[in-house]
Amino acid sequence: MRCRWPSGCCGCSTTIACAGYASGRWCSRARPASTRGEVQDLYEHAPCGYHSLDGDGRVVSMNRTELDWLGYRDDEVIDKRFYRDFVTPETRAAFDAAFRQVLGEGQEGSAECELLCRDGTRLPVAIQATAQVTEEGFQYSRAMVFDLRERKALEARLEEQALTDPLTGLGNRRYLEDQATMEIARAERSGAPLALIAIDLDHFKGINDRHGHDVGDGVLQAFAELARRVLRDGDVLCRMGGEEFAVLLPATNREQALQVAERLRQAIETTPARLDAAEDTLAYTASLGVTLVGGGEVTLKPAIKRADQGLYAAKEAGRNRIEWQPG
Repeated sequence: MRCRWPSGCCGCSTTIACAGYASGRWCSRARPASTRGEVQDLYEHAPCGYHSLDGDGRVVSMNRTELDWLGYRDDEVIDKRFYRDFVTPETRAAFDAAFRQVLGEGQEGSAECELLCRDGTRLPVAIQATAQVTEEGFQYSRAMVFDLRERKALEARLEEQALTDPLTGLGNRRYLEDQATMEIARAERSGAPLALIAIDLDHFKGINDRHGHDVGDGVLQAFAELARRVLRDGDVLCRMGGEEFAVLLPATNREQALQVAERLRQAIETTPARLDAAEDTLAYTASLGVTLVGGGEVTLKPAIKRADQGLYAAKEAGRNRIEWQPG
């Protein structure tokens, strides 16, 4: 009996019919029935998805793993659905480009896409495909599909960690710069003012020296929690490093920024940091510098420099105060 697939698919001589493995169809001479059943089971329940497409992109085979991911039965998909219909509109161009590569001279292609599952969820995947070609030309594509959910979740966690100060949970300097890029562009389009406050906790080195770094860390955490409560929705609070913080204030003019700064300064002065379960507290204050992001400034660096100058002026004037620094 001849193999149903063209010569070169498996050649009826290899230990595993590779094309059959990728397409889910098997040569009757490649292995005894028991072995074919074992290999079929491996194919159907592999940890990755497998599918084959014809030259038009219609699904001609798909293993149980990928069908389960998508939430469909084989009789709903095989020979009835085009694979690109499962690909999200946002990532369909990447899939189309990879499939064109498979159909072209290179005969292989890969892409990262999102698949639309039956329940409405989106599944991030990596697809690696090759073409099965004979003397008669293209026969079908063979693709492995890898679930990227764990990798994407890890990448998201790492990205969040890269943008977050681990002690206070606030955004860090990089996060502030990223937010500033968006807010500066928005302010440029709308003409709305954009303000910045630089904050430095007064005599913080003395707190560390007298009470220890654990207490100093507690003060930083207490300030972060207090500032979250005092600031408005939309204000961007970040830790710049050490005892230095910054607040980006969208759609905020000079008078409004000074009002926000004063409200924050008063809250700090009148709210001692609670340090432990015994409810020990430690009073502290802060100095603040306030400025506006100037028109035509494409980064936050000039404004940070001005706000810092205002902060230093506040410290030189006696601390626990606010200084305005014009552009």
